[in-house]
Amino acid sequence: MRSMLVCSALGVLGVAGALACEGPVGGAVASAADAGGDAPAVAPDTGTDAAPPAVLGIDVSPVQLTPAFSQSTHDYYVRCAAGDNVLTLTVTDGLGSESSTVDVSEDQAIVVQDQYWIRCLPHDFPVVTVTPHPEAGSPTPGYYLVNTPTYAIVLDTSGTPVWYERGTSVANVDALTPNTISFVPNATGPYGWSGATFTEFYQLASRTTATEEAVGTPTDGHELRLMPNGDYLLFTYPITNHVDLTGLQTFGSDENMADCEIQEVDPTGQLVWSWLASDHIDPRKESLEPALNTINGASVVDPFHCNSIDLDTNGDFLVSLRHANAVYYVDRDTGGVEWKLGGTSYNKDGAPCITVTGDTEGTFNMQHDARLRPGGGVSLFDDHGATAGVGLGRGVEYAIDHTNGTATVAWQFLGSAQSGYEGSFRRYADGHSVIGWGFVATDQRVVTEVDATGNDVLDIAFSIGPSYRAVKVPLSQLDIGLLRATSAQ
Repeated sequence: MRSMLVCSALGVLGVAGALACEGPVGGAVASAADAGGDAPAVAPDTGTDAAPPAVLGIDVSPVQLTPAFSQSTHDYYVRCAAGDNVLTLTVTDGLGSESSTVDVSEDQAIVVQDQYWIRCLPHDFPVVTVTPHPEAGSPTPGYYLVNTPTYAIVLDTSGTPVWYERGTSVANVDALTPNTISFVPNATGPYGWSGATFTEFYQLASRTTATEEAVGTPTDGHELRLMPNGDYLLFTYPITNHVDLTGLQTFGSDENMADCEIQEVDPTGQLVWSWLASDHIDPRKESLEPALNTINGASVVDPFHCNSIDLDTNGDFLVSLRHANAVYYVDRDTGGVEWKLGGTSYNKDGAPCITVTGDTEGTFNMQHDARLRPGGGVSLFDDHGATAGVGLGRGVEYAIDHTNGTATVAWQFLGSAQSGYEGSFRRYADGHSVIGWGFVATDQRVVTEVDATGNDVLDIAFSIGPSYRAVKVPLSQLDIGLLRATSAQ
């Protein structure tokens, strides 16, 4: 048998450390690499140029290797305890099996033959439960971007965390440009009220970060959209005092109100353009689910609660107002509402109001993640949480008939119960759809992938959640080598 070195990386995360080796013990090269991406140990010179035997099996004890070893699967994980973890690594090739002791800490990776990566997940990382449905089909290639309250996470379609980063209150994980992961590490709820909140961009290749913030008022973490000119669209919730909300439930003539503002901010942090919901939407006549929150010690009414923006090819945009149970299509140049889907039959700008008809769930409400669809439809995640115990959370797409002012269900996938908050629904060019379920008290799923005919091909659940959104990007968007090298930096 060729000799194998099993090595443990020492030193500070992200900085190459000394390698303490225990070998020779096998037929492939293995090492424990820092989360910062230290290169694996190299095989000793054996006097031959022959390639090492192919790895046929890997086992780690006393912890479990996940997923089960397959030669075609290159990313795995084990769950580790805080501090040092002394593991027994057994590698099998065509010449037999050999075992060695590996001493690893949370976040480090064991690398076998420079092709099999085994991440030592930290003790507080959620338990990941993967339920494939091979009888229905398989997920298409790509990565899921999700979060827990304290982790931004990239999962492969085996449910393996191939990248993660910590935060204090994480939301809205995305990859808007190649090899850059964006997320809010310190979101506040129920909307942005802290001046310290920002979106962070982690650039994998350079291992550097940049930030984007709203101008003048606190950044809200619900949305970040990249425009063709390189600017960003985001939300802020400016609070206005002494607002007359008479007629909106039991609110009075002198209330503090959280408005909804969309800002276009350039990469240098300069405000380019803004849009204010109260200029075009009447909180007294269009809000259906207003919330009362305590913000910095004051009671504040939230009649709008904007939570998504989608850009049309002509520069106009679609904005979701959760507390109005409606989405609005807005002319970018004038700021005026062109049409309104759902909610009340009134709009301050006098826009046509499109009514949902023939929907088995009645209509959508408390929605998230509204997106424009080819052909003029709208997809969204329908939390369906306005009336307790009535209806199910779902991903739904509506076809819109502007002539008759109606919308009908073109496609839907129902969940198991209502979603209390959060959630997402994305449809992709390959025909598959990905649903993020938000908070469902009786269901811990964070991702469901569904094929074009409505077959559930994969479910992924977390023991700790929920995830604000579940976004899928193609393999080409994020380089796997960079993800491995920069995880948990």
